[in-house]
Amino acid sequence: MKIRSLSIRTYLVFSYLTLILLLIVGMAVVEDYATDVLLARSMETSESALKEATAENVKATEEILTAVGEYIIRDKAQDAVRELIYVLPKKGPYNYPQLRRDPKLRKITVQTIQTPRGPVGYTDLYDTKGEIIFHPDRGVEGQNQLVFRSHHPDAMALLERSFTEDVSGYYTSKDEKQQDRKRFAVRLHVPGTPFIVGAVVNIDEFFLPTQNRLKAFSEEIAARTGQVLREQEKAIDRQVRNGVIIAGLGLGLIGCLGGLWFAAAISRPLRHLRDGVRQVGEGNFTVAVPEKGAKEIVHLAHSFNQLGDQLTDYIAKRDFIRDTFGRYVTQEVVRKLLESKEALEMGGETREVSIIMSDLRGFTALTADMAPEEVITFLNRYLGKMIEILLDYRAIIDEIVGDGILAFFGAPEPLEDHPVRAVACALEMQAAMDEINFLNEADGLPHLEMGIGVNTGSVVVGNIGSEKRTKYSVIGSPVNFTARAESSSVGGQVLISASTYEQVKDLIEVGEVLKVEMKGVPGAATLYDVQAIRGPYNIKLKERSETLIPLKEKLNIQLCRIHEKIITGATGAAWITHLSEIGATVAYEGELGQWEDVRLHLLDENLAEIPGKIYGKVISVKPLGDNLHEAAIRFTSISREAHRVMKQSLGRG
Repeated sequence: MKIRSLSIRTYLVFSYLTLILLLIVGMAVVEDYATDVLLARSMETSESALKEATAENVKATEEILTAVGEYIIRDKAQDAVRELIYVLPKKGPYNYPQLRRDPKLRKITVQTIQTPRGPVGYTDLYDTKGEIIFHPDRGVEGQNQLVFRSHHPDAMALLERSFTEDVSGYYTSKDEKQQDRKRFAVRLHVPGTPFIVGAVVNIDEFFLPTQNRLKAFSEEIAARTGQVLREQEKAIDRQVRNGVIIAGLGLGLIGCLGGLWFAAAISRPLRHLRDGVRQVGEGNFTVAVPEKGAKEIVHLAHSFNQLGDQLTDYIAKRDFIRDTFGRYVTQEVVRKLLESKEALEMGGETREVSIIMSDLRGFTALTADMAPEEVITFLNRYLGKMIEILLDYRAIIDEIVGDGILAFFGAPEPLEDHPVRAVACALEMQAAMDEINFLNEADGLPHLEMGIGVNTGSVVVGNIGSEKRTKYSVIGSPVNFTARAESSSVGGQVLISASTYEQVKDLIEVGEVLKVEMKGVPGAATLYDVQAIRGPYNIKLKERSETLIPLKEKLNIQLCRIHEKIITGATGAAWITHLSEIGATVAYEGELGQWEDVRLHLLDENLAEIPGKIYGKVISVKPLGDNLHEAAIRFTSISREAHRVMKQSLGRG
């Protein structure tokens, strides 16, 4: 025992003495080099930081001042247009020579655009054929600007576009010194006239002076910084050399003494710990060692004595983690991750799966006026039921985004009947909406409608992401197709792809067969509206009244188009001519596209808005003549107020 303690003590003492000797000898050699490197790096760092800061400031200055310049120029042109609307005659023909003699018109149309350094641009007026009406250079008035096409092709391209639309843009031209200048032009039509207001500036005049001052100031700072650093080099050299030597000697002495004490304190406790570890390895979790010696050794011995309880607790926590983790991914994925190290590796495999995607119709609009707490309660009721059904059918829930759900069947565990499971699951999810809406109605919450798309295909399934954040998911074109199929569905529908239909056609009942144009899919895609499935699942959706009843009096509406959940515009006059529980026939002025999402806002006899909105999807469109069209619309979401008005119109209220 004494020999072993002495061996440790001697080893530590000689180690620290050797380190001290190396520090003292080495510091004398390294100090000068370290000081030079420190100075050089300080200079390099300061210069680099200054250059980066200057570059960022120059860039930011150009972006900000360019934006300011664009705003000033556009505002100048808009002001001229607004004034000309009231000054120019509303009807032609126009006498250009007479117009040019009007000093008021010349003052409005010919203006100089100034910066603090002087004029940088001007405004002028020309017609849609290119003839110059007003220009700062009166000598060019009456000429056609298109004659300069070969000299200024970029400017002429922008000019020609302005004949048909309001435009703005950049081009490069030569100044009087034959230097390239970046120019910005705004060209706006004067409504009701053939005239166009043009505003042209040298846009770089807004930022070049400021940039030049920034660069000069940066160079001055760099010179001052270098001078200060060089002056401090000698003082730093002395301070570093003395400080390092003193610190090295002091730390070496303290380390040597500490090594002697530490060596004596750890010898005996380490032997006890060694024996205890051996017993734990043999399965004896109740082993204990003496908690004596240095503080760290005492803590180590105490921690070792707690090892048995911690190991027992670890087993319990492992089971808890597995169960908790199962709330975020399915139990199949948890089991695979815990049983196989390979399951954690990034990458995947190609496998045929069936994908299901669902989404609530008009959910954003329905919850717009609800408190966040109500929205969460409202949404959790729906998601809780849907997740329960998905797990019952052994689905892997890939993602829940708001009110949308993406899940798949057939991985990680193979399922031979994954297409049948997916369709049956979709039908049961759709059927469960009656229960959810019954509870919502009892709580005074809105009625919900859900659309579902199902597709079968080969995808890459596996761990996607990085070592820090991984997700077990599917990727591939079948996922995109499923999303487009779901977006083509209306509330209460389950649409399946042709690939899914081929594998379940002997078990299902199909209603309508749809031909849908999809982005990224060549030709028309075939989708099947599934009504029921036979066999072991035996699920049938409740039939809805689709009979359209002609209204005695047309029901006026405001018909708005929706793209990506954003209202993009409204048609002209519109009214409902036929109505059912799930759809309507609408006559309207304007244009609508098949499968386009719309919002219907009911109007009274005075064309004032009635509370309540209806959301729907355009199923078909046909012309009626005289700019009138007729559209068949399937409802996807109906507010309570709108539902009452519909019942009254159908004679059921």
